Amino acid sequence: MFDLPVKTKKDRKTYSKFRHFLIKRGFFLIQYSVYAKIFANRDAAMSEKSVIKKAVPERGNIRIMIVTEKQYAKIDVIIGGKSNQELAITEEVMLIL
Repeated sequence: MFDLPVKTKKDRKTYSKFRHFLIKRGFFLIQYSVYAKIFANRDAAMSEKSVIKKAVPERGNIRIMIVTEKQYAKIDVIIGGKSNQELAITEEVMLIL
């Protein structure tokens, strides 16, 4: 989760650059300024946390919350139903090559 200023053109550019950084690293949008990524284990999550700490914009306010898949699956979406991304993510992960 992050808050970045967007008042000036420079601020908006910094915001966009950080957002694209997250997307390139495999994060997906849950809601405005809230991104998530699934990791294989806690060590991988902690490693990514270190990478994000190095990329935080100077005036950035970043919050990182690590939850298990089981905890994430228990999220209740109250308004408007689940997004297409959330519907695509199930407890049964299958990869076809």
